[in-house]
Amino acid sequence: MLTNDSSSFSMTGTPEHDTVRTVSTHLLHTVTPIGAALDWLLLTAPRGFRWRYAAQWLAYPFLYLPFALIRGALLAPGTEGRYPYPFLDVDLHGYAGIALNTLVFGSAFYALALILIAIDQVRPQPRRPENRISPSGIGPLK
Repeated sequence: MLTNDSSSFSMTGTPEHDTVRTVSTHLLHTVTPIGAALDWLLLTAPRGFRWRYAAQWLAYPFLYLPFALIRGALLAPGTEGRYPYPFLDVDLHGYAGIALNTLVFGSAFYALALILIAIDQVRPQPRRPENRISPSGIGPLK
């Protein structure tokens, strides 16, 4: 949503954003999540996530919301970067719109968390490299 130029919440492709900001937005909101997903899928043991984690993962975004809104309210209107994300911009959406955005994004993130946990419960164990020097049953030293 943040890196898709056709999205109303895009943070790229507008004249006020320079190349460095566009690249950093893509790194933060595209490359990092892909890297985290690959790390989880390829390097961690399955069935480590618990169902209660889905709600716990929402704590940071919901604690960040009042911080971002209070910060924006304290800055003068028209200040660049007053609200860190377009979907939190009270000047554009009003507080009712922000509440709706929060409900929609929170529900989507919660559903995504439940899907990730469900995948974690059924995914296979990553293959470990085999020890070709000696079988694992012969002594503790390798």
